[in-house]
Amino acid sequence: MSLCLLTALVGATSLVASTSGLLLGSFHSHRATPLSRRTNAIMRATSNNNNDKDKSVIDLQLHTIRQSPAETLASLSEACNTLGVESFDVYGDYQSNPQQSYLRQFESEVASCFGKDDAVFCLSGGMAQSIALMIHAKSHSTANNDSSEVRAFACHPTSHLLLHENDAYSELLGMEALITGSTKDFDIDNFKQNGCYGMALMMLSDVKDILSSENDALTTYPNQKSITCNDISTLMLELPHREIGGILTPWDEVQSISALCKEKGVKFHCDGARIFEASAGYGHKTLSQTAEPFDSVYISFYKGVGAVSGAMLLGDSEFIAQARVWLRRFGGNLYSVLPYAVSSWDGFRKNCRDDVFVERRRKLARVIDVLNADSNVQRIVKFDPALPQTSMIHGYLKASLDDCKRALLTVEQSTGIRVLMRLNKINDDESSFGCRFEWSIGTSNVLIDDEHFIKGWQEFSRVLDGIVSGR
Repeated sequence: MSLCLLTALVGATSLVASTSGLLLGSFHSHRATPLSRRTNAIMRATSNNNNDKDKSVIDLQLHTIRQSPAETLASLSEACNTLGVESFDVYGDYQSNPQQSYLRQFESEVASCFGKDDAVFCLSGGMAQSIALMIHAKSHSTANNDSSEVRAFACHPTSHLLLHENDAYSELLGMEALITGSTKDFDIDNFKQNGCYGMALMMLSDVKDILSSENDALTTYPNQKSITCNDISTLMLELPHREIGGILTPWDEVQSISALCKEKGVKFHCDGARIFEASAGYGHKTLSQTAEPFDSVYISFYKGVGAVSGAMLLGDSEFIAQARVWLRRFGGNLYSVLPYAVSSWDGFRKNCRDDVFVERRRKLARVIDVLNADSNVQRIVKFDPALPQTSMIHGYLKASLDDCKRALLTVEQSTGIRVLMRLNKINDDESSFGCRFEWSIGTSNVLIDDEHFIKGWQEFSRVLDGIVSGR
């Protein structure tokens, strides 16, 4: 049992002994027990689906085990017993300590495992990151005696805040975004529709370009305001870059970016929606190693961890004290968050142990390696990146959405393997791709034998090639 978990368990005698073996602070440091080949008994992809006709289908893209609402609530009841949750939290239990409140114990446990002073549970990542931006912006203004009307943060062109939150940072926070890297081709609608194939990730050189230009005018988004680097309060780095296939900024670059931010008085924030996957991708032995360069970190519990919903914001004690105030201001300080918090804590305990995320990355890498060596598969798809750095990857198919759907249905009916169920059409006449997809390995599809992935993709490539060449 890891040191961080032992620390979290001090004074918590109500927790059951089944938590032994968890390695929350060092969940990559021990060799994982090899997964047994249980596809026929467990998956038929996935037997948790509510639709009876799906119970005999091996779903390669479904990464999270699905339960019915009733099954989910039953699981939450069981989790309460396992975790020793005997009373509801009330308005965040702000006045309680970890010995008095399950929620504060959960927050303290996560903070300890990530090497931060404190943490606060939030209902969504959008809320958590908005709170972080607001706190850092106000702190920056105070520290610099700044009366500027523009509050700005910097981020990569594919940041979730730019593509998927309807400009909340601008409409709700009154902030502007400074986009790193080349912005000459920045087109949000194009990114959202057609993907970001081959786009460069955030690097130290990109950050230097904006933070070392004190006398140069920089242009923000969305309101095209002119600022200098002195107006930037926060640099946000997503680990991994989700929209470009789970690519990771090299670790030495992350550390150098952190040092530059400190030198320039800019807070370094981690969009860690998939930080567990990132930590495994870097080969870090502890989660705290991954979080160390950052002033604040957001993590998600409903993605790789598999919770119903939930997020957490981590940082030093002063930052989190302010975050609790802002959580109330944002309307996120509900009377009780028990269903979401218990689901998140349960998922955290179950998944952040041994080499869970390492094995997911290795599995995807094994499969992609075989598919990349298959000339027939390569005729129909390009993976981005070519080799996965984490347990996710993006793919771009060289056929129309309609042709791909037709081929996928044929393969599913003939083999019982559903290769893909979520595809996005590409509307770009100059592109050789007709549609794209995201592929992640999670609690569900990690249980499927590699052979099923390979068979499904090989059959899909054969059928699709026949459809396209038959015209």
